Amino acid sequence: MTEVHYGVVRVGDHWSIVGEHLRFGHYATQRQATAAVSRLAEQSTGVGMPVLLAVQDDDFTLPAPTLLS
Repeated sequence: MTEVHYGVVRVGDHWSIVGEHLRFGHYATQRQATAAVSRLAEQSTGVGMPVLLAVQDDDFTLPAPTLLS
């Protein structure tokens, strides 16, 4: 089954949402970007597609993604 991958990453002085062939959003905080990507992910999880989300830490490390359901 196809799965959707998203990430929340710091880009300069703001946070953005990234995925395969996309980068969008300009959020002041990591929390705002994470809330936005969670709302976006609801579209996919609502039709049964698994969504993996990785959120970059403040120290710029990118931990393993978590499965949203």
